[in-house]
Amino acid sequence: MLVDLVKVETRDRVRLDGILGKPAGSTKSQLGVDIVILHHGVTGNFYGPGMFAEYSDSLREQGCAVLRVNNRGHDPISQVREEEEPVRYGAAYEIVDDCRHDWEAWVTFAESMGYKRIGLWGHSLGAVKSIYYMAVQPDTRVTCVVASSPPRFSYSAYLAMEEGNAFKQQEELAQGLIREGKPDALMEADYPRRNLFTAKVFVDKYGPEERYNILKHIPKVNVPILVTIGGAEGLVTGQGNSKIGFTGLAKEVQQLEENMANLTLQIIPDADHSYTHQRKYAWDTISSWLKEV
Repeated sequence: MLVDLVKVETRDRVRLDGILGKPAGSTKSQLGVDIVILHHGVTGNFYGPGMFAEYSDSLREQGCAVLRVNNRGHDPISQVREEEEPVRYGAAYEIVDDCRHDWEAWVTFAESMGYKRIGLWGHSLGAVKSIYYMAVQPDTRVTCVVASSPPRFSYSAYLAMEEGNAFKQQEELAQGLIREGKPDALMEADYPRRNLFTAKVFVDKYGPEERYNILKHIPKVNVPILVTIGGAEGLVTGQGNSKIGFTGLAKEVQQLEENMANLTLQIIPDADHSYTHQRKYAWDTISSWLKEV
C-alpha cells in the first residue's frame, strides 16, 4: 500500500518514526473510529512483517486510516541523539512508564491530521502499554483500545508457577547488579521471556512492585476496551510466547469483565501469540467489535 513516512518528537525529545496509510478516495470509515494507531510489541518496529502488516490493509479497506508506529522500545537496542549525546533505547533499555510520552505524541499527531475518533491497538507489550497509558494518563481524544495478547507482568504469579525458581534467580541477579552500582549492566533473561535487558529494566518491568500488571490497570480504563488472547497461549513455550505470562490470564480478565461494562474479552481459538493461523478469525472478531464502538 502507498503510505507516508511520518515522525514525531516526544516531550522528552525522543524522535519516533512511523507510516500513515489513508483509505482510498473519500470512503467513510465503516468502523467506530477514523484512525487506528498500531503499536508493536517488545523488540518490534513499524516496518517489520507480522499481523499488523496484514491488518493495516484490512483497516484501510474499511475506510479507516492507519498509523503504524515505533515507540522507544523498538528493536532490541536502538539509539537516538538528545542534545548531541547518544542515548540508548530499544527493548533492552526502555522503562515502560516512559511509553506515556510516546503514546501521547502519536495521538497528538493523529489529532493534528484532523482525525477525531482515534483508536489504539497494541499487540503484546504494545497492548500492555496501551492499557497502562489509558489507565494512568487518561486521554479523552482516544475513543477505544484494542489490547491483543497483553502479558501479565506479575511477580507473585511468576513465583507461584513451576518456572518460579528460575525466574527468582534472574530477579536476584538483577537486584545484585543494581546493589553493585551496575543498573545498566545487560543480562540475558529466559523468564518470563527470553530477551536482553538491563538489570534496572528487568526489575522495573517484572519486580515485586508489579508496576505494569494489567489486572490492576484495566479497571482504570474508562473507554471501551477489547482484550484478545490466543487460545494456545499459556500452553506452549518459546521465545515468542511466554507461558508464564499467560497461564490463567484469560480467567482473570474474564472476572474483570463481569464487573466492567466497557470491557470485552475474546479468546481466539487455537491461536498462538501472533495469531499465526487464526488471523482472519482475529480480524473478524476485532473489526466486528470496532463497528459497535
